[in-house]
Amino acid sequence: MLVLTGGPGTGKTTVIKGIVELFSELHGVSLDPHAYKDGDAFPVLLAAPTGRAAKRMSESTGLPAMTIHRLLGMNGQEDLSDDSERAIEGRLLIVDEMSMVDIWLANQLFRALPSHIQVILVGDEDQLPSVGPGQVLRDILRSEIAPTVELTDIYRQKDGSSIIQMAHDIKAGFLPADFTKNSKDRSFFHCSVNQIAEVVDQVVQNAKEKGFRARDIQVLAPMYRGPAGINVLNRNLQEIFNPNDSGKRKEISYGDVKYRVNDKVLQLVNQPEKNVFNGDIGEIVSMQYAKENTEKQDMITVQFDQTEVSYYKQEFNQLTHAYCCSIHKAQGSEFPIVIMPVVRSYYRMLRRDLLYTGVTRSQQFLILCGEEEAFRMGVERVNDTSRKTTLESRLVSEEDLARQSSLKILTTENLTEIDPMIGMNEISPYEFMA
Repeated sequence: MLVLTGGPGTGKTTVIKGIVELFSELHGVSLDPHAYKDGDAFPVLLAAPTGRAAKRMSESTGLPAMTIHRLLGMNGQEDLSDDSERAIEGRLLIVDEMSMVDIWLANQLFRALPSHIQVILVGDEDQLPSVGPGQVLRDILRSEIAPTVELTDIYRQKDGSSIIQMAHDIKAGFLPADFTKNSKDRSFFHCSVNQIAEVVDQVVQNAKEKGFRARDIQVLAPMYRGPAGINVLNRNLQEIFNPNDSGKRKEISYGDVKYRVNDKVLQLVNQPEKNVFNGDIGEIVSMQYAKENTEKQDMITVQFDQTEVSYYKQEFNQLTHAYCCSIHKAQGSEFPIVIMPVVRSYYRMLRRDLLYTGVTRSQQFLILCGEEEAFRMGVERVNDTSRKTTLESRLVSEEDLARQSSLKILTTENLTEIDPMIGMNEISPYEFMA
């Protein structure tokens, strides 16, 4: 096992591609999936916790990649009591965005691995921890049980990216001196909480007039409620990107949300059997009213990359608008333009790892708006919620036991040197009696 870690722009994706190509050369295996017959295992497995992260791996390597759930043959309905035996075939496994993997999923993955497989875990421990319990990547790094390579040189900055440098400054715990100064790839707009919606609307309208589409622009906010919350921003942005001015377009209401054809939507739950996963972003391509189909139910069809999924009304709770989404939901994805409002009313959610994760979602342009003091407060505030996982201490204990046992293999040379009661501390014969 190897852990590959590093911040944005340090070349993790390039290194993954290089490792895969080198593995092919060293072991004489083909990287063409069509070269393998049905039933033959493809030697290189690429996986990530979200569909979008898996897609990015596939695009960067030219090889098939999938979610961890799909790799394990899960249907998304498993719970913490699930103890099914699963098995994976392959010679090299690379898992990207490992910081997003919770303790339960990591356990399912590692249990399914054959003993001969080589494993590379890739991630950035300074991003948000997994939504589920645990902090697997951080615990593995701190336990020092696996060889670790940390990439530190920032290569993307050579292209003149001030976004990457700011991300590394945030990671170090401070805002750059030119934080509020506009540059070619970064802007800042001073505004109060009650002005956020109007400022975001103006920025988006300007970007739209320059030819950017809804799929190119992602607004990220940490909270759903309030005048600067995700719900309000989504309603406003829908009217910019996909209005129903004439009132003649098809529209289906679900609670206080109105869905229309061409709306940008976000999947909220894993549905591996439909090849769609939590965090996937798609577009509504058609809708039918109950009177128009044999099931007599309202139906929405969404296009997710190469997958088309239909939802009946009782399944609409799996969707939400995606013009604006939470930073947690955006983790594992990147967007050409990111607009990120931050104000003091977000206080409960303002933390360094959250701002760092949000900033690093941007590929080309980053537009920040809100209160400079709120940004500064968030950068200075670390995650004070301690996750008591015990994984680090247990990994260290297992490593110590393995190291001790490797020194105490009985041979004819050390026959008289090893204590015959080794490992029997505090154990008596009574413990073996019925």
